[in-house]
Amino acid sequence: MKITERTPFYLIGTIFLFITICLSFLTTFNTNNNGADFFPNKTIIKGKVIHDKSFADKVCWYFSQLTHHTIFLLFTYFVMALLNIKSDKFFKMVAPLALTVSVLYFYFLYPRQKLKIHQLSFNSFFSHFMIIFLVFGEFMYIPSYELHETTNCFVFILSGLLCVTINYLLRGVWSYNLIKLDQYSGWKLIAETILIMYSFSMMFYLFKYKSFNLDVMDSGYFISSMVNLMFVLFYLN
Repeated sequence: MKITERTPFYLIGTIFLFITICLSFLTTFNTNNNGADFFPNKTIIKGKVIHDKSFADKVCWYFSQLTHHTIFLLFTYFVMALLNIKSDKFFKMVAPLALTVSVLYFYFLYPRQKLKIHQLSFNSFFSHFMIIFLVFGEFMYIPSYELHETTNCFVFILSGLLCVTINYLLRGVWSYNLIKLDQYSGWKLIAETILIMYSFSMMFYLFKYKSFNLDVMDSGYFISSMVNLMFVLFYLN
């Protein structure tokens, strides 16, 4: 491992992300309180008994949470960067996702908990708030951000939907009790997530934009699709 001026930042980020992952694992395997989509105490939903008592059930629930999904991806990036295996392309995929997860948490889940910021557990606070500083702390040192790279982040929409589907098939519970792929509300949330993520990706692009050679035509079809999606959501609301 070659030590550079960025090594302390990668080391600190790696350590804190590792601690966050460990604490979130411990919380998952030791909690005795039912949540919106996690039931260590037996419950009945639509006539079906749900009891997340086994190791497999808890692991399945853990990886169906988009927050944990994102933290693992960021941890992977920081470990690679610490070992001088830095991938700007991987960062451009993960960064918009990390900011999107933070926005969705504070919009949908945080108000339900009736807690102030300082009352959050360390892993919740770091996973949804402090990662913002990690993302921007690294983004400043990314040399470029091309227009065609703004869509790279959507690869994780597919992996996220796969985890949500597997979780439902194995446990019979939709993630967060919100991402319901058999209802319009679930797909509406996914559409909103896509718009937020792409907005952050475009924001990164504009921050790095230095010339007036904006070739929007290369991504014209995708941008028009995003605009149409916004109109559909607005009309259906």
